[in-house]
Amino acid sequence: MEPSTISRSSTLVRAAIAVDGTQAELAVAAWELAGVYNSSVEYLLEETTEEPWPGHDNRTERAEVAAYLPAQQWHQLEPAARDAAADLLGSEPLFSVKRLPDRDWRTAWHDHFDIVRVPGPTTIVIRPPHKPHKADADELVIDLVPGLAFGTGQHQSTRLCLRLLSEQIRGGERVLDVGTGSGILAVAAAKLGAAAVTATDIDPLAVDAARQTARRNGLAGRIDVREASIPDGERYDLVIANLTADLLQLLAADLVAALGSGGRLIVSGLIEPRLGEVRESLEGVGLELLAVEPEDDWRGMLFSKSRL
Repeated sequence: MEPSTISRSSTLVRAAIAVDGTQAELAVAAWELAGVYNSSVEYLLEETTEEPWPGHDNRTERAEVAAYLPAQQWHQLEPAARDAAADLLGSEPLFSVKRLPDRDWRTAWHDHFDIVRVPGPTTIVIRPPHKPHKADADELVIDLVPGLAFGTGQHQSTRLCLRLLSEQIRGGERVLDVGTGSGILAVAAAKLGAAAVTATDIDPLAVDAARQTARRNGLAGRIDVREASIPDGERYDLVIANLTADLLQLLAADLVAALGSGGRLIVSGLIEPRLGEVRESLEGVGLELLAVEPEDDWRGMLFSKSRL
């Protein structure tokens, strides 16, 4: 199996923008303006003197939105990243840049990635290759090698999409996954019974990761992975868009255009305070809200397009 481009880079840096938690999406948008589409929001944790009780959330209101990049790539895009952050966040955002220890980053994720179970009509299990798992009869297992593309099942927005997919796919659908990242949602759609799946991303590293995920799950022939955004002139029964609130509003008209008559749209990547504006944008292009799915502070939504 061909390793991803980023895994072959021996010298990586962690470049992070320090923000108030409410500004995290703006920092994500700043990275995207600079050409980085796989940044991660990492909340700072309060120090505790004793073990937290079950369900305790020790996140503070401060966060760092981090990108993990080859050192050469960071040096090339640093001016653009700083300019975009200053434009969106105001004043002079605080950046921190740290060189990461040289190691085999293809296996470094072993330290942090465990099996993830997503309950629903079909229980979806995301299994890293270093973790053995004997699947139960009612489980759907996705083999995933996490890289630096978004989508491992660790984040609430991905799990929300997986739950909604499990509820919506009946078999035989044509599905579009916009901003596919690791390809996890495209693979889930195919394994749940979709007849044809198209997965798109404008980040070539994500395209590489998604193709690897499809091959690892024996689905290379059923998932069409493209370096693109939303295909023109193609219609789908179900569209998935796990993006930011800003991108969902920007792409609202294109998302509805990709839906066939009676088609459904799953969106996620939303914190609760921004739910209303995204809902308004999608209803404004003719979609009907069917359901809101919550997990912690994150939300997923299901919309439908009226039948002609």
